[in-house]
Order: sequence, then C-alpha cells, then structure tokens
Amino acid sequence: MKKIIRNNKAIVLMLIIILICAVLSITLLFKYFYFGNGGTKYGDRLDGIEAVEITDDDKNNVITTLEELEYVEDANVLITGKIVYIKIVFTPGYDLTSAKSEAAKTLDMFSDDKKAFYDFSFTIVSEETEKSEGFMIMGARNKNGTNLVWNNNNPVEDVEEE
Repeated sequence: MKKIIRNNKAIVLMLIIILICAVLSITLLFKYFYFGNGGTKYGDRLDGIEAVEITDDDKNNVITTLEELEYVEDANVLITGKIVYIKIVFTPGYDLTSAKSEAAKTLDMFSDDKKAFYDFSFTIVSEETEKSEGFMIMGARNKNGTNLVWNNNNPVEDVEEE
C-alpha cells in the first residue's frame, strides 16, 4: 500500500483534495438546505410588526362585525406576514357594487398605523341565483395606496375562429 501511494503521489493528493471538497460541499448543502439559516422565512421584512400587530381580538372584531350584517353569510381574516387576507361571502343575489363598498368599509376597522404597515387583500363572493349572476372578485390595497383596486371581473367569451 505504501509503495502504491509513493508511486502515485499526485493522484493520491488529488483524491484527498476531492474528498475534502466533497465533504465540505455536503456539509454546506445540509447546513443551508436542511437545517436552514436559523432565521425566519421573512428575514428582516417584519421588523417593527410588534408595534402594529393585528391581534386575535382585532381579527375577531372584524369577523363578528361583518357576520352581524344580514347580507353576509361568512367572513374570514387571515394574516400572513404583512398581508391581511379578508374573505367575505355575501348572500346569493347581493349587489356587486354594494359588496365592494362593504369591503372598503372594512378597512375603517383598522388604525392608520396598521393600514400603513400591512397590505390588504379582499375576496368577495356571492353565489349565482335565478335573478343574479353572482360574483367572485378580488381586490387589494397596498400599504402605500389610499384605496382598493379591484380586478376586472368581466367574463371571457369564447371566440370561434372561421
């Protein structure tokens, strides 16, 4: 064995270097991908959230206030990072314009500090009836914005090619 190593010093040295690099690479891959970097998935983007945190009481207040309305069937508030997702299900046949107005009023339940820190995303839904088409529309308010922006809820019509 010593004779083989002595006769092939360059190859043995390269194998040792390759082995060290492989062990080092595997160790780093495990550290970064398996164990993580030790921080949160948001990094430092949530710094200062403690000062304007939306508590469970705040969420429950919004939900109960919305559900007390006779034309709201269900309401839900979900907070993920700096985004507040609010879903409101209206009774079938409720007017889309009025639903947008009610969603906008929901923003008034949050303080100006919270509106300046969080982005808000709304989903409003109403089932179709014989007299109404129903709707499912999303709107958003950026923390730097002043009003809600709604998506275009126009149906796409199939065009036949000739």
